[in-house]
Amino acid sequence: MKSLDQSAIRKQNIRRILDLLTLQSPRTRQSLAEATGLSLMSVTNLVDQLKEQQVLSLTPIARSGSVRISGRKAENIALSGAYHAWLIIDLSGSRFRCTLLGFDLSVILEINCTEEGSYLSRLEAFLSRVKNEIAAALQGRTLLGVAVVTPGPYEILSDTVFNQRLPEINHVKIKALMQRCLGDYNYYVDEDVKFAVRAFAPLINQDPCELLYYLFIGEGVGGAAVHNGNMLRGLNATAGDAGQLASPNGATYETLLSLPAFAASLGCPADDVRCTLKHLQHIACTQPEDYLRALEQAAYYAGDMLYNVLWVLDPSHIIIDCRYAFSFEEEFIHLISDKLSSRLCASGKRFPAIFPAPQGISSILRGAVQVLQREWIERILA
Repeated sequence: MKSLDQSAIRKQNIRRILDLLTLQSPRTRQSLAEATGLSLMSVTNLVDQLKEQQVLSLTPIARSGSVRISGRKAENIALSGAYHAWLIIDLSGSRFRCTLLGFDLSVILEINCTEEGSYLSRLEAFLSRVKNEIAAALQGRTLLGVAVVTPGPYEILSDTVFNQRLPEINHVKIKALMQRCLGDYNYYVDEDVKFAVRAFAPLINQDPCELLYYLFIGEGVGGAAVHNGNMLRGLNATAGDAGQLASPNGATYETLLSLPAFAASLGCPADDVRCTLKHLQHIACTQPEDYLRALEQAAYYAGDMLYNVLWVLDPSHIIIDCRYAFSFEEEFIHLISDKLSSRLCASGKRFPAIFPAPQGISSILRGAVQVLQREWIERILA
């Protein structure tokens, strides 16, 4: 029992080291020790173990002056993408896409679906192309794991997904198809929002919170919650899916808040996501007042929806990831907060911290890497 406990602690500490290096890189052993509360010797042992796995790059720090100091030379420690990679296949939208990332989250290759035909024929043709293109792009790197992102909850036993927005995928055996088309890799399949909420694990560790709620507004509207680091799933793995809640007029909030609904409110066609986003970006730049008015209406719906979430889940932190907020992100969060505070003011409830998802690499990609990274740690320390 003692060895199992020590193994669990070591896995946890390695995750903490990698989380810190993902948040801010490079770091020294001393800064890692201060941030984790571990001894310098423990950090050194963990860094040495990760160095053996070829996932870190260590660069000596030049010392100023002519004074010679005994002991280990100070080094900058960073994640290295030179020898290993992650593959994320995103099936959550109407057009599939895939991203090959280095261990350090550097983008090696991005592939978008251009295939035509029926859903399954397009997916199989896309995966066949992915297999050929990543084989060339890896350039000697080892693929450590593959994350498959789905638009709805994934059921492990049946190897299937259930969702209403893209019903065609509900008939596909996900892992079986991946193994047949791509090969025998370590696959991890989950819903898009459940991957995305994992991206904020390092932030939670830096600013502890009991319950974090993540809201995604894009092609669809979904949510996920993490309680003390553990994902809330529920009987049908739909816990936190606020988009399916009914609004006062009977429509689901997904039909009111989604990217197609927002585009329609501005008279913008929504038949292709990339084209729609480009069109919306143009309107946001050329007609900012009209765009902000549309965002105000969306914020009204979002605030109304989150009011129900607050009473059911009572989160201490809420992250809002809206694909069409663009440069109005801060205003959008402020409008939602105003809506919520006006509803909560008479209840005496404390107000949660609400903030936007960080810019840059998407929350889904970062969260998928977090999950794959943890699976990899389990394997190397087994």
